[in-house]
Amino acid sequence: MSFRYVSTLCPFCSTGCSFNLVVQNGAVVAGGPYHRSPVNDGKTCPKGHYAYEMTAGKERIFTPLIRKNDSLTECSWEEALACITTKCKEYAGTEIALIASAHATNEDIYSLKRLAEILITDNFSSPAAVGIDASAGSIAAIADADCIVVIGNLALTHPLAARRVANAKDKGAKVAVVDTYLSPTTKLASEFIQATPGNEREAIRKAADFIVGENAYVLFGISAGDAEASIAAAALEIAEEKGAKFFAFPAQSNGRGALDIGASTPIDAVIADEKIKACYIMGTEMGPVPAEFVVVQDAFLSVSAQNADVVLPAAVFAETEGTATNAERRVQRIHQAQEPPEGVKPHWKIVVDIASALGEPLGYETPEDIFADITANIKGYEGLTYASLEKDGHLISPRKAAVTVGPEPVKVKTNKKFPLVLSMVPTIWHGFGTAGTLSKNCPTLVQEVPDIWVGISAEDAQKYNVTNGRNAVVISDTGELTVTVKVMDGIAPGTTIIPAMRMGNICACEVTGRRKNCAVRIEEVD
Repeated sequence: MSFRYVSTLCPFCSTGCSFNLVVQNGAVVAGGPYHRSPVNDGKTCPKGHYAYEMTAGKERIFTPLIRKNDSLTECSWEEALACITTKCKEYAGTEIALIASAHATNEDIYSLKRLAEILITDNFSSPAAVGIDASAGSIAAIADADCIVVIGNLALTHPLAARRVANAKDKGAKVAVVDTYLSPTTKLASEFIQATPGNEREAIRKAADFIVGENAYVLFGISAGDAEASIAAAALEIAEEKGAKFFAFPAQSNGRGALDIGASTPIDAVIADEKIKACYIMGTEMGPVPAEFVVVQDAFLSVSAQNADVVLPAAVFAETEGTATNAERRVQRIHQAQEPPEGVKPHWKIVVDIASALGEPLGYETPEDIFADITANIKGYEGLTYASLEKDGHLISPRKAAVTVGPEPVKVKTNKKFPLVLSMVPTIWHGFGTAGTLSKNCPTLVQEVPDIWVGISAEDAQKYNVTNGRNAVVISDTGELTVTVKVMDGIAPGTTIIPAMRMGNICACEVTGRRKNCAVRIEEVD
């Protein structure tokens, strides 16, 4: 019996935690600590601890699928590639969009960028492209801060980064938290500033009065607001005004790398562009995509895949080699722990095969070949090699924060029909948004939070006649969802919360649409 440890990176959030995968007879069977990491010191959150389980995820895809007679049918790789190349030639570059997962490796994303160049399109994006790009040195250094302002629920979205905030507080640092409810992050706070959807910028301005000291940080997690870039701009403004370091944490494990490589066309603009007729999606959940022709390459049969015209089976993080760049801009190695199942290919290899089928070979034989191209063409990555990254990775020097100011936050308008404000929130078991595609293929994480729920104050539960632990229907102007009620402390009357994830066949987006906040009513059902 063979037994070994393989170090790798967590595929969930952008903290960039390392851990070991336990490999027995060539198969990943468990996860274990990797104490040498400069980011997480051998610690992991629940998502990282159980990430290995997705290698056997129940929704994994092992064979290419092609739509025939309005249903997906198994086909050969040759048939799938022939269909893709034929259809791609029918569209102009301006009619094609390519969307990269920001949970994929730098090599995966760069290969897709090269495919975008072959197709002559600038519509190259990722879910990380929300107009926010800022890092300020190492995550570990946050533990030495004397004052920290946290915007968002960092304890649930980026738990090991929040641990550094706790370390700083233990040393005497003052901590202020801006959030929409008394979230777990507020337990770290010396001061809690409650924001409501639409007034996030005003709440952040109040936090400016709190910033003192020579080593202050403003940490921007995943905003509960829809106008995320504008909210981040307010956070950057108070940081610059007070001489504090500004740190933004992407939702995705390689969000920073995706932006560095160039998957930065605003994702909202790509989604809303009516000129897009063909869409190629690499490993990310976009829901049903309203394009004429949709290709999805993914490890799992996501909703995007279920509605696609061609689906290509891709490897999970434990089955590929490469690199990823975390929130602090540390480039680190991902090591392959097991071979992909028969018929499954790493994302980069799928893209290479498509380029060759189009008559435009990329010339890549290994992920290391792609990384050599990255280091030759991407600023900050010059001179790096796989060998140079093996110990602690490489921390790229901080550069000036870039935040693109978008639409202003809009206050949610309630009325008699929809009297409550609903906000999407993360959970420590499933993260935020598209990470749920990964977590719902980890049985232990699903066991902890198997269903979507709605959180409500005791006052509103009584007012609207709903009961803790009972089912209720949450209704908005775009849809409705039946979920379990949780009566929770710390939720202000007039507001409710719901996990930002998909579980089973239901998703919070069925009520919120593409919004993070909306007006709803709640009615108990039998």
